[in-house]
Amino acid sequence: MAIIGVDAAILGVSDLAAATKFVRDFGLADAGERGSGKAYQALNGTEAILVDMHDPSLPVAVCSGPTIREIIWGVEGTSDLESIKNALGDRNIRLGEDGELRTVDDDGYGIAFRPSRRQPLTVEPILCNVFGAATGRPVNSRVDFDAPVAPQSIAHIVLFSPDVERAAEFYIQRLGFQVTDRFNDRKGIFLRAPGGGEHHHLFISQREEKGLHHLSFHVNGFNELMLGGQAMLANGWKSRMGPGRHRVSSGYFWYFDSPAGGAMELVADIDRADEGWEARSWDLIPTNTAVWLANVG
Repeated sequence: MAIIGVDAAILGVSDLAAATKFVRDFGLADAGERGSGKAYQALNGTEAILVDMHDPSLPVAVCSGPTIREIIWGVEGTSDLESIKNALGDRNIRLGEDGELRTVDDDGYGIAFRPSRRQPLTVEPILCNVFGAATGRPVNSRVDFDAPVAPQSIAHIVLFSPDVERAAEFYIQRLGFQVTDRFNDRKGIFLRAPGGGEHHHLFISQREEKGLHHLSFHVNGFNELMLGGQAMLANGWKSRMGPGRHRVSSGYFWYFDSPAGGAMELVADIDRADEGWEARSWDLIPTNTAVWLANVG
């Protein structure tokens, strides 16, 4: 089954005005109503959908307060939905109004599947001047520091689980996800979707209380990450961690506390992986979390 990645994240929020301001300041564009909620899009059409956390139409929350209520996974086509339906046939599967298959994973997180609504996105490669190299940015050109910064796509989502191995096994055995890397002592597992190509689309992290750690969005390189992060600071949002660079996955990162639950992350230059990737086990120590870190804000 060709699951591509996260198409949308439905977030149950307590302060809709604050959450709306946050996602707009983060660079997501208004995209209209989605049921009883409002959608905010990255450039390729992947969405954060804000819904009042008390809305009875939402899947049951795994924890109190604002948090993720449903992850909508995009697949390549309708035949993949049939494969998923067969793979999850022993549990309650509901058909959504827009044709999504809806159920819950083994930790009770709401999950859904639909043919992906991602739009093709043409991104210009980042050109960089390196001393002694013959190629780079064109001669006599400047960097445009005033160009708007907008997230390109949802990159991944990170969830807490009291039993990481059991939670990951659902995605591996039922849905064909693959382990890219893991932390020792069952502290966390990085999983990539079978039709994707990212280092991870889902990271499951050890904690007794379930909930959302963060929702991550790609931006185009380190400069955009820094400019986007500075804009968030200028708009009064609190930096949780960053800027910095992860050792596991190699991504540049900057996390901001979100009134929609957990945090949202700007990420750039994350590893890509396929069948040739060699999974590794890592100790959960600060230098593996961040090779370098500049706490700002």
